[in-house]
Amino acid sequence: MEIKAVIFDVDSTLTSGINEPVVESAIEACRLLQEKGIKVIIASGRPHYGIPSIEGKIFPDYYIACNGHIFADKELNVLDVKYIDRDLFEKINDYCQKHNIGVFWKYVDGCYVNVYIDKMKPILASLKMNPYDKHPNLKALPVAGALVGTKQEMEMVQAEFEKEIDVIDGGYILFDLDQKGVSKKTGMEMLEKVTGIKPQQCVAFGDSDNDLKMVEYAGIGVAMGNGYDTVKAIADYVTDSAANDGIIKALRKFKIL
Repeated sequence: MEIKAVIFDVDSTLTSGINEPVVESAIEACRLLQEKGIKVIIASGRPHYGIPSIEGKIFPDYYIACNGHIFADKELNVLDVKYIDRDLFEKINDYCQKHNIGVFWKYVDGCYVNVYIDKMKPILASLKMNPYDKHPNLKALPVAGALVGTKQEMEMVQAEFEKEIDVIDGGYILFDLDQKGVSKKTGMEMLEKVTGIKPQQCVAFGDSDNDLKMVEYAGIGVAMGNGYDTVKAIADYVTDSAANDGIIKALRKFKIL
């Protein structure tokens, strides 16, 4: 089947690591894809407005943001959003406060910290976030969150809210906090609704656990050579590392470029 869209995770997929610049060959690959009329989609745990590594280098046609909780177009207009339940939002904040687990929340219009711990300082600095800012509208609800702490603490949160959320290893000490049933696959379903592009017509590149459902759902799922073993196990193909031009190598192997 003809490939009509290629979907890219960002950190350690388009880049060689978290907060690293986009690999030059990946920039070139995106340019060549769009010249051929193939859509370039960014799929990230980050919000659509907060991906500085691609700014001025890659110009996506759509964004699957916050692990599928937000779907936005190239102008950053939000086309679909999944808000968290208020009662659940408040319970998670109370639990994290009680157990000294850092948590910040991703809203449609910004990221804000609800429980600050010292371990968060370098992460917040990289995201240019003020640890003491709260959302100016107290009635506003986020779409997803991020937890900072140990793996044991994350297992505690998952066990406490196992029916409502998924806690996913995002690398380092950062863990994505997603609503149950929402993932980057959700964004692919929205892509089909908006454009008619079916999952079989997509290639998806990823490296970590928040990419699993997307890589498995795509017609061709590609794991980065520097990625998690869990992703490699379900991928159709394991390419080279991001730093060693894994993206453009895979696209050439499948004769997409």
